[in-house]
Amino acid sequence: MSDNDKKVSRRAFIQQTAAAGVGLMLISPAQLLAKANQSKGPVMSTNIKSKGYAATDTSGKLSPWEFERRPVGDNDILIEIKYASICHSDIHQMKGHWGKQQYPQVPGHEIVGIVTAVGRNVTKFKVGDRAGVGCMVDSNLEHESCKNGEEQYCPETVFTYGYPEKSSPTGISQGGYSTNIVVRDHFAVHIPDNISFQEAAPLLCAGITTYSPLMKVDLKKGFKVGVAGIGGLGHMAIKLAVSKGAEVYGFTTSPDKVKDILAFGAKEAIVMDSPAKLAPYKGKLDYMISTIPVQFDVAAYASVVKPYGFFTQVGMPEGFELTLSNIGLSISRVNFNASLIGGMPETQEVVTYCADNNVLPQIQIIKAEQINEAWEKVVNKEARYRYVIDAATF
Repeated sequence: MSDNDKKVSRRAFIQQTAAAGVGLMLISPAQLLAKANQSKGPVMSTNIKSKGYAATDTSGKLSPWEFERRPVGDNDILIEIKYASICHSDIHQMKGHWGKQQYPQVPGHEIVGIVTAVGRNVTKFKVGDRAGVGCMVDSNLEHESCKNGEEQYCPETVFTYGYPEKSSPTGISQGGYSTNIVVRDHFAVHIPDNISFQEAAPLLCAGITTYSPLMKVDLKKGFKVGVAGIGGLGHMAIKLAVSKGAEVYGFTTSPDKVKDILAFGAKEAIVMDSPAKLAPYKGKLDYMISTIPVQFDVAAYASVVKPYGFFTQVGMPEGFELTLSNIGLSISRVNFNASLIGGMPETQEVVTYCADNNVLPQIQIIKAEQINEAWEKVVNKEARYRYVIDAATF
């Protein structure tokens, strides 16, 4: 090879390597990780940068915050979040209504997005899949409840935000009001192509929280169901019960929701401006689900259910406590119970069911800068009916 040929070869090599270097600079760490994992190559061991909105105290005001998530482990997936919706639970927890909290803390457990990296043991997801995350993100999966598909009852389960998590750089799990999330693959569900990300997000909490107890009572056509509290959860309860053929009665304290309740398919909408409004329905219904997240007269509402029927409480008030009238419940002889979300198989089931049957939440898309305003509207019962945050605005 001549000296001139050597110069040309050397120049070509330098140009090729320089181009490759520029290309690497233009690819994000998440993309590099995704490329490595597509071939089950080495997983990056560095923390993953994220940004979102966090509470820093009990004021209920969120602000922008940059933080880090753990590296993607062998059983994890990394999700680039597209949308995250607002649940009243976010507000309760950030304000310390359910106990002392560690801050900064990012709320949000109705999360959807695209898988951008997978751990070497992951077979359930691949890069590019549409995925969703609800109220749980991790567990050792060895407890009996996990094996039975009821992970919400496992003492080792890590809930999506505010829970001690050794692998988290912040010491606690951080939620979905953010640009990405690392989650054990077992706790993610597939989002079908026949539903939008925006409409799928609320199903990860509001959907499963109401779907699970409704399925436990074996709804039949003509089954009379009462829904108390028509907000993010309540409006989904109506739609789900109606889709199963139930005759639904919506009980609300907001007169301006009557038209919506009927539009959701309810047979009647009852405005609860007086306890006397319950009298005509005493012992008439087969079942009632309450999404009311504050103290209320449980026995009075339960009286509308037939003796030996069931009343399920899913709303979580301050301190997780409700005052019950024992004599009131004993007179109606209604079986009172409470329910906590649902397991992972049932969560996938509700997402697929809603997508296939067009049972969709009524949503309002907002930007990150509107979160604090939206929270105030949720507390003031002005949400119609689920605020969904565009994660591109974090």
